[in-house]
Amino acid sequence: MFDRSLLLLLLLPCLISTQLVDLTDKTWREMLTGQWMVEFYAPWCPACQQFKQIWRDFSNAMSSRNIKVGAVDVDKYQSLSGRFRISSLPTILHVRDGVFHQYEGERSLRGLRNYIDKEEWLKSGPMSSSFAPDSLVMSLISYVFDLSLLVKNAYSILLDQYGWPAWLIYTVFGIAMVIVGIIIGFDESDAEYLEDAEQNPIGEDESDTTKDELNTPDDVEGAIEEDINQPTTATDQTVRQRRLKD
Repeated sequence: MFDRSLLLLLLLPCLISTQLVDLTDKTWREMLTGQWMVEFYAPWCPACQQFKQIWRDFSNAMSSRNIKVGAVDVDKYQSLSGRFRISSLPTILHVRDGVFHQYEGERSLRGLRNYIDKEEWLKSGPMSSSFAPDSLVMSLISYVFDLSLLVKNAYSILLDQYGWPAWLIYTVFGIAMVIVGIIIGFDESDAEYLEDAEQNPIGEDESDTTKDELNTPDDVEGAIEEDINQPTTATDQTVRQRRLKD
């Protein structure tokens, strides 16, 4: 009985350490609900390696609190580094119900705990909603990172596995970009043409032009009557009197 209790005590820290959540490009939206502390790191970063144990200790300390602790490997999920605008490592973010604050305190267990216990995150302004990770702008930036990574992988495959020369790969990529641009341009032109056609039907344009360019008989008669009834000048009256005498 004593041996089992001792074994359980030895395994307890390992069980608690599973509270650390590894977030990916598929699961990162989990941090938008509830309260989180999330670290962005890379395996090759020396500062991240030194901070690794402190972050795990902090995760263990928060296991009894209603606070989740996560980690994101930006080397493995590069699109997330663009979505969260990660410029230095490690970067720590505090998230509460989708509102983001960046932790700028000391990288120690005491500093991290004070940040939560004293609610120091309230003293710093939140990230702008326009540049929040779940905004449209940052989603587009994330897609650009994914596209660049796809191009990079395709280049490596064509160069290393298939032995294509670099100039040929660049040529193929350039032609592909031109074709995509042409397709997008045609799509926009078609959309504008359809929109103009809906706003100005052909039948209505022709009828309007006909009315503007052609005068109806009523208009002609009205113009003649207006000319006849128009008051005459003294010169015109003199000319008419001479004609009557002749």
